[in-house]
Amino acid sequence: MSAVLDKAQELADAISESDELEDLREAAERLDEDEIASAAIKQFQDKQETIRRAASSGLELPEDHINELKELQGRISDIPTVQDFAAAQNGFNVMMSKVNDIIAAAVTGVIPGEDEGGSGHGPGCGCG
Repeated sequence: MSAVLDKAQELADAISESDELEDLREAAERLDEDEIASAAIKQFQDKQETIRRAASSGLELPEDHINELKELQGRISDIPTVQDFAAAQNGFNVMMSKVNDIIAAAVTGVIPGEDEGGSGHGPGCGCG
């Protein structure tokens, strides 16, 4: 098992040194430094929490609260630093998804998208 753990550490090191993670960290730092974005996100989160509390208390949510939340979300998505962060986060998520696909394929013997029949059996399983 120590060989597996060694490889896991190598993978962790490679991920921590990846361009995708570096891009994500830099975008997060720029987002944290953007006072306009931070204020808009805080306002959105506060409104979201108010709506969540009302919903969990069984209160009927006024339509204007929902519309205000959607408007805030739209304003936030128009902020360049938010867009940059979302793009960097997406790039990192794509990389991690590919890593997970590779690991799953090695463990199951099924290449993603190959077993469209849904049997869950890999190549050479001998069934059927």
